[in-house]
Amino acid sequence: MAQLAAQVIVRTQAAIRAHLEWLYRIGWQRPRTTLGALLIALLLAGGSVLNIHFESDIFKLFPANNSALQLFLDTLEWTGSAGEAYFLLEGPAARLPAAAEDFATKLRHLRVDGEPAFRRVTYRTVDPSEATAFARFVGYAVYRPQLFLPPAATGDYNQRLTPADMAEALQRATRELMIGSTLGARDLVAADPLYLRELILPRLKEGSQSFALAPDSPYLLSRDGTLLIMIAEPARPVQDMAFARRLVAGINRARLGSDVAISCAGAHLSAVIDEAVMKRNIVVCVISSLLVVLALFYLTYRRLYPTLLLPVIIACGTVLSLGAAGLLLPSIHIISFAFTALIVGLGTDYSIHLYDRFHAERQADQSTTEALRLAVVDTGQGIFTAATTTALPFLALTISDVRALSELGLLVGLGVIFSMYATFLLLPPVLLYTDRHSRGHYALLPAFGLGGLWRLTRRVPRLVTGTTLVALLGLAGAATTISFEGDLKNLQPRHSEAFLTQERIERHLSIAPRQLLVELPGDSLDALVDQGSRVALLAERYRQEGKLTAVSWLGQILNARPVQEKILATLHTPTVRSAGRTLSRTMAESGFEPAMFPQAAAGLDQLPAAGPVPLAEALQQLRQSPFAGMVSRYLVERNGRYHLLLYLHYRGSEFPQKAFIAALQGIAPTARVTSTELISAQLANSVRTSFARGFLIGGVLVLALLLVHFESLRGIAAALLPVFAGVVAMLGLMALTGMRLNFMNAMVLVTILGMGSDYGLHVYHRLQGGPPDEAPERFTQAGRAVLLSALTTIAGFGSLAFTDYGAMASIGWATNFGIAATMLFALVALPAALALFRPSTIDINR
Repeated sequence: MAQLAAQVIVRTQAAIRAHLEWLYRIGWQRPRTTLGALLIALLLAGGSVLNIHFESDIFKLFPANNSALQLFLDTLEWTGSAGEAYFLLEGPAARLPAAAEDFATKLRHLRVDGEPAFRRVTYRTVDPSEATAFARFVGYAVYRPQLFLPPAATGDYNQRLTPADMAEALQRATRELMIGSTLGARDLVAADPLYLRELILPRLKEGSQSFALAPDSPYLLSRDGTLLIMIAEPARPVQDMAFARRLVAGINRARLGSDVAISCAGAHLSAVIDEAVMKRNIVVCVISSLLVVLALFYLTYRRLYPTLLLPVIIACGTVLSLGAAGLLLPSIHIISFAFTALIVGLGTDYSIHLYDRFHAERQADQSTTEALRLAVVDTGQGIFTAATTTALPFLALTISDVRALSELGLLVGLGVIFSMYATFLLLPPVLLYTDRHSRGHYALLPAFGLGGLWRLTRRVPRLVTGTTLVALLGLAGAATTISFEGDLKNLQPRHSEAFLTQERIERHLSIAPRQLLVELPGDSLDALVDQGSRVALLAERYRQEGKLTAVSWLGQILNARPVQEKILATLHTPTVRSAGRTLSRTMAESGFEPAMFPQAAAGLDQLPAAGPVPLAEALQQLRQSPFAGMVSRYLVERNGRYHLLLYLHYRGSEFPQKAFIAALQGIAPTARVTSTELISAQLANSVRTSFARGFLIGGVLVLALLLVHFESLRGIAAALLPVFAGVVAMLGLMALTGMRLNFMNAMVLVTILGMGSDYGLHVYHRLQGGPPDEAPERFTQAGRAVLLSALTTIAGFGSLAFTDYGAMASIGWATNFGIAATMLFALVALPAALALFRPSTIDINR
């Protein structure tokens, strides 16, 4: 078995060397043919890139089979809130109604592509245009108390049917009709002259709202009176980005000139802002990092043409990887695309290592052809192994069911491979051209203090190793305290209008900071509501214990059959039986013509013989009323099945979700639940599982490649030491600076796995063999390339740390910590460890 493994290793090494020899020959002998083939590949890839659809919805980064996330997305679709726009008006309370009326008028007249931009705009509890429908519904509801009346209000309902209360109500109606003080006063009085609606509407109004609003205001006003919220439904879905952009532009025009502050949030605004912020951040990151990379390369090597070639190599890697991904994926998320910024650093890394070796050999009076051969074939082996050990862990992520990981793995993995080949094919001809024009003059390259660092690690290896271990242990201790950030909103642009507006809505208008949603599926409406009643009783126990703030569901606005029967029993009184005759007599005494109120008289006359009202009838009446949104909030019908929704509002950890869900399963085994915590936990588990699987596969492949390259455990250990230390240091520094792991920055661990092994690999590769007295120069040459590679990677990707987009900023800082630590361990800890374990010689050949 060992002999077979040895033969496989030898043959693999021979194949890699033969491949590099071939790349050397075609780069040397057929540069035009090579360039032509590359141009054809770029044109084909460019055509694929032009057809790529980029998405910005952060929820699409994660698997839809996640039950909590899927229920959340289903609910957004069912209730329509996924596409709603929210406008927050802030200013003096006296100005808010007039400002809302003016702004709502502008929104109703707003046109996009010649059509109305919004289907509806709401800022009142009942819109004036719905006055007739509202009065019609009131006329239905007040005479069916068994359906809408809160059970505790049956005594008040009986009282209002007494002669004295009727006379007082009719006097009040006379006054309101004279001054027209309320919305649709005449229609309301005709439908309900006894103001029975005052016993029913508060319950309906509270149940129809998902916000904590002032109970006595006709507007959607916060309870502190400082904010008025307006809800609008755009005419097209958020996926129509062209419409969303024009809609946001129209909203901005409509806000001009208002004497109150108007901010907005919602899917359309977030999509436009998030897309713009992400694209701007990516463009700024790529341009700024490219400038830094070019400056570092030129200031180090003082060669113009190789410096100018770097953007070409980077562009080749990026375009070819995007083109290939475009053929394999229906769309690409813009956050996944942001990871292609890694190619800026990685594409430069291979050029640095190859050019640095060529420059060093020419400076040592090697011939041009021999220097180029050593760079491409000898250093090329390290480059080839480094590229594959970087690419394979990323490509291993493509099997993940988490879109963020699979797209990232494909884009960066392919980008690394294409960048490596672009370097091998394009850089040698440029080096030959530069060599002819430089007349063989190669100045001494800056050592960046690496010679002194080498001497220090050889002189006091125990001190350096001990200091490294102490620092590593301290960082490992800090790393154990790092926590996971599961709230997806914290990954959005932190200072965007949509983000800040949503925060103010939650602070001023939310019933409670957090919410757990329960969905009950079923085929029978009555059976489903009965099941919902049992779930509501369970939730009510938690509310009475102070663990829940509120419970909202359909049963709070519509009484189930058992409750209806109890209410009807309390209404079988002489007062109710004679209510119709009493109303006619009292009207005549008050100067009203009873014939003008046929609905009221008929409604009261049928009360003594009334029975339970079918829920289907009640729902139909609600759908035809201004409370139609309440039905879709609590009950959804899809594909012949009902979905009953219950909302449990709570403040924090005092609500034991696991215990509640366990009890819920005993009542409703088919129930689904979702909350921020459940979504975060399940997404974290999905990411963890996919990441661990990809990390394991990538790790095995990296070990295999390192074994092929070094043929010894010592070489593998030398390559992996910076990886282990870099990961520990990254997590420890994140914990010490208050950062948390999240769904995005966890992906940097894959980067460390690939690139960390590269740094150790290049240092160990150059220190193998050769005369011991040349070790300082070889370490300086390899260390300089590693140092510049790390700096270009930080410039290429770490610049994301300064963006406003939370997801990207966390990735940038994690990259800065991880890459910088890995580089330091490769240049300081690794030489000291080699000196400590092989003190008698510098030759560390296997």
